[in-house]
Amino acid sequence: MINLKTMLKLPPGVWQMIVADFPGTAGFSLRYNFWKKRLRNLGVNVKIDTGVYFQNPDYISIDDNCWIDKNTVVLAGPDNSSREKILKKNDGFKGDPGVVRIGKNVHIGIGCVISGISAGVDISDDCCLSAHCKVYAFSHHYRSVKDNTRNDIHFGSMGSHGRQCLVEGPVSLGENTGVALNSVILPGANIGKNCFVAINSVVHAGNHENNSVLAGDPAAKVDSRFKTDE
Repeated sequence: MINLKTMLKLPPGVWQMIVADFPGTAGFSLRYNFWKKRLRNLGVNVKIDTGVYFQNPDYISIDDNCWIDKNTVVLAGPDNSSREKILKKNDGFKGDPGVVRIGKNVHIGIGCVISGISAGVDISDDCCLSAHCKVYAFSHHYRSVKDNTRNDIHFGSMGSHGRQCLVEGPVSLGENTGVALNSVILPGANIGKNCFVAINSVVHAGNHENNSVLAGDPAAKVDSRFKTDE
């Protein structure tokens, strides 16, 4: 049997494995204290559920009263490789490159993926991502834009860097924006405040005005969320 002194000497990776799926209230407490020491910021009253994975936690910030639900994956940090990149602008992004910032009172639903590598993702206060939503500020493209006649471009991370082409652009969600089931937000998307993204929608790069209901692929405004004079 492993005694307490031996357990305290276990490396962080082993502790992470132990606490990741620890059940109940004790599990929430263990995960909070484990990640409090490792994330860039972790506010009060934050619930980190079972199966959550953080890559480069020192580039991830989570504010007060959030719930990061089961099996969510958050990827962050720099990319200093020489891979070809397609850059998407987002003039509304106020965050830092490579940083994923999650504001206050946010629920990130079951099985979501947030990839803020290199460009960054900023999710404002009072937002919600429903189950299995994907937010990508950094992903792969299917061909080179420098030379679209090349037939050796590899779609994915396992090819050599010279065979990869990336799409990169910061993503921002304004305050009180909701994203419904299975929706995808792509690099360079700037979604205003008080918006709602409908089920199975794909939000492409560009500015999406406040108080919009966005639907489809590419997602476009189909209605105003709140019936105001603003």
